[in-house]
Amino acid sequence: MRAHWHQPTAFALLLPLLAVTAPAAPVLAAPPAASAQDAPLTTLFDLSHDEPAAREIAFDVARSLRRSRQVRYRDLDEELNRGAEDNAVASVRSGDGLVRSGKAKLADGKYTAAAEDFDAAVESYVEAYALLPDLSVLPRAMALLGVAQLLDGDDKKAAGNFARSVQADLKYEQDFTEFPGKVQSAYDAARKDALARPRIQYEVRTNPGNARVYVNGVFQGLSPVWVKTTAGEQFISLSKHGSARRAKLLQQTLPNAPAVVEDLPPAKRKATFESVCERLGEIFEGAVEPNDLTEAQGLGGATYAVALRASGTRDQMKVELALANLAGRQVVNRVSRVITWQKRDKELIDKLVDDLFRIPELPTYDSPAPVTSTPVYATWWFWTILGVAAAGSAAAAVLLSRKHAPAAAKYGTGEGGLVIRF
Repeated sequence: MRAHWHQPTAFALLLPLLAVTAPAAPVLAAPPAASAQDAPLTTLFDLSHDEPAAREIAFDVARSLRRSRQVRYRDLDEELNRGAEDNAVASVRSGDGLVRSGKAKLADGKYTAAAEDFDAAVESYVEAYALLPDLSVLPRAMALLGVAQLLDGDDKKAAGNFARSVQADLKYEQDFTEFPGKVQSAYDAARKDALARPRIQYEVRTNPGNARVYVNGVFQGLSPVWVKTTAGEQFISLSKHGSARRAKLLQQTLPNAPAVVEDLPPAKRKATFESVCERLGEIFEGAVEPNDLTEAQGLGGATYAVALRASGTRDQMKVELALANLAGRQVVNRVSRVITWQKRDKELIDKLVDDLFRIPELPTYDSPAPVTSTPVYATWWFWTILGVAAAGSAAAAVLLSRKHAPAAAKYGTGEGGLVIRF
């Protein structure tokens, strides 16, 4: 027989108030609002079928979790491919260190040395582009390389790297007001030229499909997808839960450029991932085996997890979310809503995620049911329990504090006397 842990009842949420008369019990609560460093690590398990609408919803749930102040979001892709991307992970860390070193040298006026560090950082980031948790680190490193080169007197190379930084993230605009005015002017001129390049379009296809596609720092949708962007270098990042991550760097200049086709091999831990997802589906039935939550914690490397199940058609899509405390092996809250999903609705998903992180309310009933929303501390029985407990404790303390034997009984043998000794 499988043991299951159910979502907390109203009584379970009252247990801390009764701690004076009963042993301590675990409290189920959503992660408290905290600073970015203190917020608990949280990941997302998408239990939906591999359909475009469901994957779009999963993308927006992940986006909402990244923006949330309640948690620190950890993408499952890193954990599912752990051990298979060690070189790329090392490249990301190397790039981060080189950027820090370059900034320090730039501040000290060592422009040539700073340019060397930024150049090496760019190479590291390009090599591991698919693994960058924030794609904007690459264009920032390119732009800083341009700053160092410009201050070192190499205007031509600086203009080239400024333009490249714009192409790598078409929506991001750098602010260089901390440097001499010529830096901002040179960057603005390069940005204007880069954005004026001819527009092109091409298709991105992956096997399997429904992979997340980023081109030049902009989310394009799920594969297969048509991309419309500016001609020149194309920085392409492809990812899908359960698959290895891939990046492409190529030149596209024709108005109707050739399609980009990429195979995404299975992630190293795909089999474990699929097994855990199958068993986590019980969360939405009101119960889940605690060992399954423990295994999910080991797989996701996070304290909390949000489970998502989206099913139905775009006209009537049922979206279910569950918040689980993996470390405590408990389901904290569940929300569900039937929505229309003809196009992405970010605000609706944000509202669902916000509702998920609210502590569950105590149930109320219509009359004549005896349960009401009266606070527990305002009820007669709560204080009666406390009074009895206190009185019992006081009596026990008095009796236990006596050092002498009790006086002899007034009654003789067989006359009904009773002596109680402590």
